[in-house]
Amino acid sequence: MILLADSGILTKRDESLALLLINNPRLRNALSTQILAQLRSVLLEWTHDDRIGAVIIGSAVEGAFASGGNIKELQALAGSTGGYDFAQWVQAVFKIIEGFPRPVLAAINGYCLGAGAELAMAADIRIAADSALLSSPQVGLGITPGLGGGQRLIRLCSTGHAKRLILTGDLITAQEALRLGVVELVVPVSELWDVAKAIARKLASKSRAALTLAKRLINHSSQAKLQSGCAYEAAQFGLVCPMTDHSRHSLGGPGGLVRSGSYQSEG
Repeated sequence: MILLADSGILTKRDESLALLLINNPRLRNALSTQILAQLRSVLLEWTHDDRIGAVIIGSAVEGAFASGGNIKELQALAGSTGGYDFAQWVQAVFKIIEGFPRPVLAAINGYCLGAGAELAMAADIRIAADSALLSSPQVGLGITPGLGGGQRLIRLCSTGHAKRLILTGDLITAQEALRLGVVELVVPVSELWDVAKAIARKLASKSRAALTLAKRLINHSSQAKLQSGCAYEAAQFGLVCPMTDHSRHSLGGPGGLVRSGSYQSEG
């Protein structure tokens, strides 16, 4: 296991599998730009490693896959331009996951909220522990999804269900996420990593070229207008960012961030 210094990221190689674990226990795996930058760096490096047959993104923290974004970083965004640029940058990180030449699995345990859910939706296959809870709580914070999650959620479930989940921000169980098509498999929490690794090894045993081309053709067919939709999503996120007082949703504030399914802050 390798810890990337001060990044909140752990990496591990397991034969043909590559594991990338979010490790920010103090904030229940809130996704800071530093963590996202390290995720980007690792994935770009792994892109050229033909020994890797599949990647699993998961958590080193019990009870949380990723509990959202970083409130202080959102507060620091300068007007609509800052919000738009931030959303575009994070979207580019998630596009690396989506376009990675080998299959990427998300092993979801505990809370998977906001930016964490948007990250998971960029993976090819989502496996959730039966204790997982998912939510898109951004509207409750006075902002919108901005990292491509709004576009991908519509493609995973119906428009009506996407509206319900985004507009209400309700937490849903892993079982409901499975029923809606947001995740592909639900397993007991004690079996999450065994099942994820078994599926990843099965994928990694196949032809690298065939995996890459098959993933590419599926993405091409399913992502018609996705990029223009993501650009529009980033623009809406940029517009709403300067209008919002995020401070009232800081860690430990009214309602509690994790209890209400919202973004995390530093401090």
